[in-house]
Amino acid sequence: MARSEELYEIVNDAIDRAFTQEKYQLNFVSYLKDSNFKRDDVVNFLESSLGCAIKDQIEEIDLYLSGGDRAEFVKESYSWMGKLRARKVRDYLEKILEDGKTYEQSKRRGRKPGIKKKPTAVGNK
Repeated sequence: MARSEELYEIVNDAIDRAFTQEKYQLNFVSYLKDSNFKRDDVVNFLESSLGCAIKDQIEEIDLYLSGGDRAEFVKESYSWMGKLRARKVRDYLEKILEDGKTYEQSKRRGRKPGIKKKPTAVGNK
């Protein structure tokens, strides 16, 4: 379980730095490969409350960027950063999720090769 907690901690820290310091340093797929995470750890992360929160935050930022009447309830949350910075943060969050999905797919087991049967000779009866 310590590996999963490490994963959540790294992602939370990266998101905090993106919002507070405008630093987009986490190359998530590279980190996962270097740390040799298991596929199950990444799947659990993508389906976790943190993964869902990232998806929700992306949707809120998209709503803020699109503007209009529907954006009024998120405008107060994101207007402090401006639209350019909001786009950068949204793209960064999307990249984290995409990298996780890419890594998860690369760790899938391939189809096991089947046993080839020798063709049987059909003889005259």
